[in-house]
Amino acid sequence: MPSRERGLSGFALVDGLEQTPRPTISDYCKAAAEYIRGASACTAGQAKCAQTRLSDSLGVAFLADLRDRLQQPLPTARTGEHEVGGGLRTVQADVSEMTQTNGLTLAVELKPVHLAVGRAIWNRFGDIRVFAVNIHLKFPFAVVGGVMTLPTKERLASGDDAHWKTTTQLVTRAVARFSRASSRLTEGDAPHLLEGIGIVVFDHETGVMDPELPPEGSGVRWPEFVAAMAVAYEARFAEL
Repeated sequence: MPSRERGLSGFALVDGLEQTPRPTISDYCKAAAEYIRGASACTAGQAKCAQTRLSDSLGVAFLADLRDRLQQPLPTARTGEHEVGGGLRTVQADVSEMTQTNGLTLAVELKPVHLAVGRAIWNRFGDIRVFAVNIHLKFPFAVVGGVMTLPTKERLASGDDAHWKTTTQLVTRAVARFSRASSRLTEGDAPHLLEGIGIVVFDHETGVMDPELPPEGSGVRWPEFVAAMAVAYEARFAEL
């Protein structure tokens, strides 16, 4: 995992991610749920540390699964924020691969939504779409992905740890919108579309991934997302 100068977040599962050689998407979800449950009691510094560590582990989990699917080492692929020059401006890609032969081949934007789901979800969706346009304008062959993670419930009000409300309706709407946006099958398709989008939904108490959201066949469940990214990558960059 990327090494960054930071202290401890105070969350056992979150801090343990940095010592895990290969965190999985399940490891991420359990740690994210731990952070969500305790976020109201932590300091700003602890929150920042937790969010950064969670984002790092999510990137590592995706890249490991992509490598497994492709059965390729992708030696120049990397996780952690790295600067990428897009067609409109320079951005930070959370997962990326740059090769001498093809330039930027892979770019993924991670947008975890841990708190205030109702306010954040559509802003994050817009961020992912802008990221795709920016990258594709300069690198039309690049395989661009976006990931959003969401809890099944959020606090009814800021600081209220006793009352929680469901996010199911919001997630269902997001699935429909993201499914339409993750349909860039060839390098000639619209730049605002993505080769793959993943939505990860987990229980805020147990950290277990929701078995029904997103629904199978939506194209945005984690295995479907990884598969879509692998198919696009193989079609454009696999060695013959």
